[in-house]
Amino acid sequence: MVFVGAVNAFARGIITITKNPRLLLIPLIISLLLSPLSAYLLKEMPVFQEFSEESLSLENESIIFEEYGRGLSEEAINEMVEFLKFLMIFMLISLLLQALSEYAVIRGALMAENNQKYTLVDLLYEGVYHAFQVFLVNLVVAIVSAGVLLVPVFFFGILMTLTEASAFVVLLLVVEIPLALLLMSASSMAVPIYVTTNSIGASLSCFSIAFKNKLSSIGFAALLLVSIFLLLAIPASFIGLLFLGRTDFMANLVSNILQAPFQAIVQALIAICGLMLYLELIAKRKSFEEEITEELGI
Repeated sequence: MVFVGAVNAFARGIITITKNPRLLLIPLIISLLLSPLSAYLLKEMPVFQEFSEESLSLENESIIFEEYGRGLSEEAINEMVEFLKFLMIFMLISLLLQALSEYAVIRGALMAENNQKYTLVDLLYEGVYHAFQVFLVNLVVAIVSAGVLLVPVFFFGILMTLTEASAFVVLLLVVEIPLALLLMSASSMAVPIYVTTNSIGASLSCFSIAFKNKLSSIGFAALLLVSIFLLLAIPASFIGLLFLGRTDFMANLVSNILQAPFQAIVQALIAICGLMLYLELIAKRKSFEEEITEELGI
């Protein structure tokens, strides 16, 4: 079956996590470290929501630009600038720490797959050393993926503009959804390839591997998406009711702490299952090449 590779990779990933639960401690620690910063950001967000609501609730519907401009006080602008600065710093720190975690988890899973012993301290040390490289890999892969996804949008957008046919919207979705799933699988293999080859350039081969195994890649991404949705829906269902209407720092902090274990599982699942998909597809390719070699008598 064409989806055997996807199912095998996903199953191997779950088995690896259950056999090595301590690997979950790495993304859990990262999530807990980021919880206070994230809580602070969430606390500050209603300031701009309230400002937006006040701006839109003016009785005069024919608001001219000068009138709206005077509504933006210097204090509000300064607050927005400070918030954006803090948001950018938080995003950079978050991405670097997640890169550290991703490398450490994949490295640990790879060592477990090869029956090698490891310690969390050693994995964290290696993660620190490779965090920036993993950050670059993820950045490049994200840019390439975004570029690939935009190609059909531009193409069908031009066709819709010229013909005004709404049917192209359906065709766009038919193209974009499988393409997005393919790119999701490719992205999940990028860092595992870097971990195994120690080469940023080699990590870009994730796209060719995914596109050469289209059905397996699409099936894997679908399984991963469903799993992520279910894992994130569990905490969201009761935390949303528990802190309904509250946006203070403590409520946000407790909410983030409660969600941290589920986020850790999701991060480990993506990283380890991505590794297993790469190993599965590489093994499949090697097996095929060996069969061809035997048939040709080389």
